[in-house]
Amino acid sequence: MNVSHDDVMRVADALWSAYETGAPLPGEMFEPLSYEDGLTVQAEILRRRLARGDVQVGWKVGLTSERARTLVGIDDRPFGHVMRLVRSGADIAADAAVGATIEAELCFTAAERISGPELTADDARARLATAAAGYELNERRAVPGGDIAFLVGDNLTNWGIVEGDGVAVDEVSDIDATQVTVTCNGEKRFACVSRDEVDTPYESIARLAATLHRHGLAIEPGHKIITGAYCRFDVEPGQTWTADYSGLGRVEITYT
Repeated sequence: MNVSHDDVMRVADALWSAYETGAPLPGEMFEPLSYEDGLTVQAEILRRRLARGDVQVGWKVGLTSERARTLVGIDDRPFGHVMRLVRSGADIAADAAVGATIEAELCFTAAERISGPELTADDARARLATAAAGYELNERRAVPGGDIAFLVGDNLTNWGIVEGDGVAVDEVSDIDATQVTVTCNGEKRFACVSRDEVDTPYESIARLAATLHRHGLAIEPGHKIITGAYCRFDVEPGQTWTADYSGLGRVEITYT
């Protein structure tokens, strides 16, 4: 089915209206749309948020493991725009997000603009300032039939991110060897070595820049970039989630 730009913008209008009014998300309208159309919808939603004065924190990278890309049959790195940064150690109401989940992820800060279709992992690394312990906070929003256009159009379910301790990227000898340990109320819930779960983050950021470039977007100086989930957990009131990243530091958040 051929979908025109006007058709895609009508979907963006409906999604924007749902966000503004709290109405159900128009998942059925995404069914004729392609993956790339979904990214176009999300880019339009971001444009409207920025136009009204909202401040963008940064980006998330999707499909950062071979397992995830095989599951959806797409060899690309979709973007999600991040509009909320929570300080490590803060308290958050568990019902602030619908069906809240938490994911341990590396969090980088851009030192300079990262843009273009053909950047290498080394190019991306050279443009980063810091690497830090991080969390992504998500909402479990409904995705009818697992539709990829809806998933990327609806911002990859992002609600916000938490940035913890970090170091200068130049001080990290092997980011892929980072060991991640996640605990909840002092009980160990997960542990891994980064390379066993996600792609090299610098490669993910370079691929993210290429996807953003197709939509007239870029990683700007100061933007935070989270580069793929090691694990995901549902959250409940009374939980304190702590993640330690070897060589980088710690991040912590409490749900009330």
